[in-house]
Amino acid sequence: MFRLETAVNGGCRLVADAMLTADDFRAIADQLKMPAAVARKTGLVAAHPARNRETIETHWNGKETQAVAEPGDLIATTLADDGLAMRDAAGGINSYVIKPAKFAELYASTGRHSAFGEVYAATGQVETLFLPGGFEIVAPWGELQRGDAGYLILNGSEVYGNHRDVFEAAYKLG
Repeated sequence: MFRLETAVNGGCRLVADAMLTADDFRAIADQLKMPAAVARKTGLVAAHPARNRETIETHWNGKETQAVAEPGDLIATTLADDGLAMRDAAGGINSYVIKPAKFAELYASTGRHSAFGEVYAATGQVETLFLPGGFEIVAPWGELQRGDAGYLILNGSEVYGNHRDVFEAAYKLG
């Protein structure tokens, strides 16, 4: 289901051809001989409901993944400290799709608005593993997700990746 490889940079790279479970996350931590770190999302997101079915691509130093937003799903955009959309070196925006019920578990309104929708703050914490060689996994939304150096995140029962730059701008360890 998953394997750990040595990446070009010498770091550990995770490759999985199926969605990962919480048990897989724990097995990966065991194989890495690394305890999972607890992190809390400190960055804000702006979100708006999809009105039509649309494909949303998540970018960070290239395309990381994509997901299909159905009407009513939330399209969330990670905000930088200045309140503007977080962009990679090529100008790509870090946006992603979240189902309404999951979004309600993870975020609370701040009462503010941005060009990308209402602004929300995260309410929970996640467990993380740093993967210096990156990842190529099947995300919970069923699409391939890739990133160079980044974090594997266990959020409830969902396991997904997050590029190092985005994670370190939006989360605080400890």
